[in-house]
Amino acid sequence: MKISIIVSTYNEGNRAVKTINKILEFSKNPVIVVDDGSNQMSRDLLNNNFSENSQISLVFHKINMGKGKAMKTGIEKAFKNNSQSVIFIDADGQHDPKLLPQFEKALKKDQLVFGYRLLKENVPLIRKVGNFIVRKVVHILFGIKRHDLLCGFFGMNLSLYKQLEWSASNYGVETEIATKIGRLDLPFSEIKINTTYLDDKSGMTLLDAFKVLIKIPIWYFRK
Repeated sequence: MKISIIVSTYNEGNRAVKTINKILEFSKNPVIVVDDGSNQMSRDLLNNNFSENSQISLVFHKINMGKGKAMKTGIEKAFKNNSQSVIFIDADGQHDPKLLPQFEKALKKDQLVFGYRLLKENVPLIRKVGNFIVRKVVHILFGIKRHDLLCGFFGMNLSLYKQLEWSASNYGVETEIATKIGRLDLPFSEIKINTTYLDDKSGMTLLDAFKVLIKIPIWYFRK
């Protein structure tokens, strides 16, 4: 089974380069890097480091369109590569690529595989609280019980894409996917991952979490 690894990035600079290089250490599968309208420095770093690497496909958005759109662009490229499955991993270094072989192995038997983080003492409080509230609300409304709904490290079989295709353009993609899985009662597996929090300001903010929460009822009533 051919698996493509999709990395969406926006102004991550050297962080993205380090993440991609580490991905290459642990996987021989095609890597699709979608630059979502980054500044010239970040774009140049990607081109200078990976444009000649046959394992990597670089795709550039002219403007920033949001993580959700970048993920869709990656999937479109994966279809063109005749991939059967994809694995999403963040470009900022939060997720450890050494776990990619576990995801690749799991996708051989499971159509959906999600990473989950242990939200312990090193996790910013706002992320703990936000994750807990979102998990509880989604569990009550959609019947899906997962350890971590907001983790961006996950894999899926592309045969499910049309059923799970999301409308969220930025943060909220993972939660919207979870609501669809719950509604369709699709089976999935989970893999415990280590996550490095680079700083309290990166990633989802309180405002982002609020935007996700107010969308959940919309996803609930949507046919």
